Amino acid sequence: MCAFCAMMVDGSVHWTEAGTDAGQSGQPESGRDRYLGRLRRVALVNAILDHYGCEARDWANNQYVVSSRAGRTSLVAHLPQVWAAAEEIVGRTLDPLDPALLEALRGAGAAQGEPRARE
Repeated sequence: MCAFCAMMVDGSVHWTEAGTDAGQSGQPESGRDRYLGRLRRVALVNAILDHYGCEARDWANNQYVVSSRAGRTSLVAHLPQVWAAAEEIVGRTLDPLDPALLEALRGAGAAQGEPRARE
């Protein structure tokens, strides 16, 4: 999808972006909390995608740009599409239970001072 067409999507919030606190119905969709939550999700996604040589970036608080280190790029509307785009870019299935990925995530957590998970 081209960048201009992506901006024309309806802007509805996907359920993965809506949050979990149903009591905050007064918060506007474009509010600060939604933006900060989105940045946090991008950071978490990137912790995984880095293992596969990809990254995701927020674009206009409405889309995600998924890129490989080689420069292949895809623009997607919702968080679940990030995974599909990354798989297409790297040319293989991304396994969230890959032992090497889990070990890399454990190592990154330990490097940031987080307690190591018990196995």
